[in-house]
Amino acid sequence: MLNIGIIGIGNTGNQIASLGKERLNIPVLAINSSDRDLETVPKDIPRKLIVTNDTDKQGAGKDRKLAKKYLKSSVTNLIEDEDIVGLMDSVDVVFIISSTGGGTGSGISPIMARIMADKFVDTKVILVGVLPVNGEMLSAHANTLEYLDELNTKLPDQTYMLYDNDKYDGLMSSYKILEQVNNDIISDLDVLRCTYNYTTKYNSIDDRDMMRLISFSGRLIVARLEDFKEKDADTVTIEDMLIDRLKRNSHVEFQRDKKIMGSGLITNLSQPLMDEFDDNIPKVVDFIGDAIHGFIHEYVTADRKEPNNVFLILAGLSPINDKILKINDRIAEIEKNQQVLLDDNAIDKENLNALSNKIADTDTVKSEKSVNIQDIFADFDS
Repeated sequence: MLNIGIIGIGNTGNQIASLGKERLNIPVLAINSSDRDLETVPKDIPRKLIVTNDTDKQGAGKDRKLAKKYLKSSVTNLIEDEDIVGLMDSVDVVFIISSTGGGTGSGISPIMARIMADKFVDTKVILVGVLPVNGEMLSAHANTLEYLDELNTKLPDQTYMLYDNDKYDGLMSSYKILEQVNNDIISDLDVLRCTYNYTTKYNSIDDRDMMRLISFSGRLIVARLEDFKEKDADTVTIEDMLIDRLKRNSHVEFQRDKKIMGSGLITNLSQPLMDEFDDNIPKVVDFIGDAIHGFIHEYVTADRKEPNNVFLILAGLSPINDKILKINDRIAEIEKNQQVLLDDNAIDKENLNALSNKIADTDTVKSEKSVNIQDIFADFDS
């Protein structure tokens, strides 16, 4: 089994790192520019505050540029920190996780991925980003586009995973969406560390195979079909269930261009299901495309009461251009709505000015008093 760890950056990354420690008992570390957010991280997890001075500990406030200033002033101490060095030296793979729409995580995670990969060459670095729901504010979408642009232009050889809170929007409350996506991420990492690659006499994916699979440049996706019954496959084939899971999971929807470098199929099936299942998965291949490199791990459960699981790993996928177009559309929609509000506000000002003139014409000025022009302008942010 591969040794994995998490560096969680920003509030989203911190919470996912905490969950990774709790569920998988793996080494994790939390980085933030807000001391208040770091207080929510369990005490047994190393916590690192990045700031420009001793008093500025209030976070980046959705400002990616400010977050980068924090990192720039802290990075030398950070990469020499014994907790970080110890984590990186103890794992085969580290996942650097954050939201894409915030300030701290979005701003510094891509840079950290590059720094850590260059400094700790024996550890595979995988970047993990969580995109906001479509209804989020303009800054979240603008930050996401900047994050994705850095990913595509500054990190051309990076392996990365992208999750989308919007996949569950409208299906559950906001905090439930966060819980669901966070749990999905940890469950996917559990698959990638070979937890389900049980000893088998059939085709196998060993640690070296998995490292090769998750090291292809580009996007990485995990589809999980977990704990289903033999009778479930009577009416719907396992392949159809897999395709449905690829369409309906928390990953950003992948490009349908059928470009894929590697695939890994892990099956934990009862003998009757294994006898009927075609591990060449022709229907799935028709849906996703032919991978250049393919890996298969087949395990037959010893007891038919054991859970039936199938996991599909797709590696070296294309950038999420379709999603980027949707984000651009959302930004255009927000800006259009804001312009309407500005226009409405301008009309109000015209009416107010006309009313003020009428009052000035009919009212008599009774007395004078001192006026502080600068304070008035300051009141109006001018």
